[in-house]
Amino acid sequence: MKEEVSSALTRSTAFLLTQQRKDGNFEGQLSSSTFPSCAYAWIQLARGEIPESTLTEWFIENQNRDGGWGLDTANISNVEATRFVHLILDQVHQRTPHLSLQKVLASIPKSAPDLALVKLAYAAFNQFDWNELTVPENALPLMKLARQLTKIPLLGSRLKPPRHRLPPVALFNTKMFDALFIAEQHTLVPVFIMIELNTAKRPEIIASLFAWLKSHVLSDGSWFRVNYITALSVLALIELEEKWEPDAEIVRLIESGIAWLHKTRNPDGGCREALNLNVWDTALSIIALTEVYATDVETVPPNDEVTDKVKRAAQWLVEHQNADGGWAFSGLGDSTLPSDADDTALGTLALIRSFHINTSANPPTLDAAILRGITWLKTQQVRDGSWSTYQPGQGDVGCVSITAHAIEALLALGKSDVPDKPNVQAEIQSGLNWLRRQIQRDGYWRDLWLAKDTYGTACAIAALVKAGLADIAAVHRGVEWLEHSQNADGGWGEDMFGNPTESTVEQTAWSTYALLLANPENRAAQDGIKFLLEHQREDGSWQEACVGIYWEIIGGYADPIYASVFPMLALNQLLRTRSQVYDTDAG
Repeated sequence: MKEEVSSALTRSTAFLLTQQRKDGNFEGQLSSSTFPSCAYAWIQLARGEIPESTLTEWFIENQNRDGGWGLDTANISNVEATRFVHLILDQVHQRTPHLSLQKVLASIPKSAPDLALVKLAYAAFNQFDWNELTVPENALPLMKLARQLTKIPLLGSRLKPPRHRLPPVALFNTKMFDALFIAEQHTLVPVFIMIELNTAKRPEIIASLFAWLKSHVLSDGSWFRVNYITALSVLALIELEEKWEPDAEIVRLIESGIAWLHKTRNPDGGCREALNLNVWDTALSIIALTEVYATDVETVPPNDEVTDKVKRAAQWLVEHQNADGGWAFSGLGDSTLPSDADDTALGTLALIRSFHINTSANPPTLDAAILRGITWLKTQQVRDGSWSTYQPGQGDVGCVSITAHAIEALLALGKSDVPDKPNVQAEIQSGLNWLRRQIQRDGYWRDLWLAKDTYGTACAIAALVKAGLADIAAVHRGVEWLEHSQNADGGWGEDMFGNPTESTVEQTAWSTYALLLANPENRAAQDGIKFLLEHQREDGSWQEACVGIYWEIIGGYADPIYASVFPMLALNQLLRTRSQVYDTDAG
């Protein structure tokens, strides 16, 4: 088996190296999904245009047999996604009647929308009452009380904000609005503009909302570099142009926003939610390549090729570090997209890992970038020991995988030769304590950003083992949960809600990696390796699956970089194990 694993690792490493872009970064093209595709078509319809035929064809080609549409490439029919597509296709058919569209529309299950953001689209096409979109303004005190109750353990996990109605426009410019998660703020402001323009039309509120929207546009013309948020912002501006005072800046923002949205179009005709995740993709690629290089086995490609590509990727990360020392999920290079803890943790870890292939003295810029990243992580740690995605206390919650990644970065700093490095033992210990407390009753850890329980559990096990805690009860329970969650084919799979699915390469890889870290002779891990070997393509790649999560109402995404780096880490970890692992498997 060792020879087969070595061959697979050789081919996968060679394939990943070909994915580096001319600027030095690694970047996978994210998959198309329903909500951003609908939002793009909505804008064209709002401007009196007919959506491109390739976009309409994408909807038709991705309809399921039951007549519905899924949120993402997992393509499990979702009621709200189906209602959204039905609205869009119906509007297209009204403007340009076509027999094929008529047949599709007739096959779609009919039902009224329930999700507030889909109701918003129906209201825009005069099929829903604008006044029914929000809860009454006098409900704000109750909303404040409910928010306080969510901070109480047990209650917090059960009390969820209603999705069938939006908060009132009066929420804007309150402490509650300021405390919302950053993406929620970016979503609600353009929604509030549209609602206000079609209901109360209070000039001072509209002006204040417009000022917020203008102040948050990024240098590339987008808002938050996310399709749906940018689309809502453009739609709000279109409403402003039609129903408010003429403003040349509104026209400019609309055109730059649409130009950016066009970049989210994929070759298959649909749209992806994020333009790219090139910081994460680059950091993960560096980590995978340096892990393989550090193994020093005969499968590694020529050292000079790996060295050059890793150095270029590391330099790209340095150049795209934000002024505050963190990294954003997508590299703009001008600090207009806010830093987040996940990209900062992996970006910092990747730069530390890049030392493994650099035989010369480390450039001062690299050392400085690492220290700035560590400083950012230290200042962003929550008092309870966790790390959240963005600013602690702003509607954010501690995240298992992000905390695990931050711990790994701090651990790597301690083993590195970075000069003048700070002592981070207190931060590591606090993070580990929080991580141990997050294990669920059944023995798994739940994550926010990748699917779902396998990823949270794998990340928690990896961090705890690397911190020297392989023998604690939490790790044993996590290992048992992964073993019991394995599919009959040797792989692992679940959707973004944690429901079991067919095995995916990515989930199999990170589960296998964690099990091998905990016990090199784990039998479930050996079966996971077999699954990876059986599903590898001739060119060294694997088929990507929908394992990333935007957020639950929007859906997830597939990233081909994930389908390379995670299997590489698992295969490489097996080559680090003792020789009897292969003997056991052969027997």
